[in-house]
Amino acid sequence: MNVAGLSLWKAQLYLAERYPYWAERWIKRRPISASVLALPLLSLCGCSRAGAPSFDIFGAFFPTWLLCAVLGIFVALGARIFFAARNLTDVLPFQLPVCTSLGVIFALLVWLICFGR
Repeated sequence: MNVAGLSLWKAQLYLAERYPYWAERWIKRRPISASVLALPLLSLCGCSRAGAPSFDIFGAFFPTWLLCAVLGIFVALGARIFFAARNLTDVLPFQLPVCTSLGVIFALLVWLICFGR
């Protein structure tokens, strides 16, 4: 019987019947140590006191990375439309990664040029 093809619940039942010692060790929950929790929390201290750059729209503050992400999505969609209009869909392989890469590059350039410190 292939364990990888089963759901997690069925795999636990199968292991409990076939290998009770290893199933007990696999299913058993272990407490998380404080050092494992402290490592990600220490990485969160990189933000400055001024906070993340944001802009005011109708009284609500929106982060600038959200604006850059939306602009990147529009550039990726525009690149897809451009490639389809120029009949480059047959010539250009891997269109999804190419359009996504163009959108990400544009979003990161907007972030760096307009909001970089």
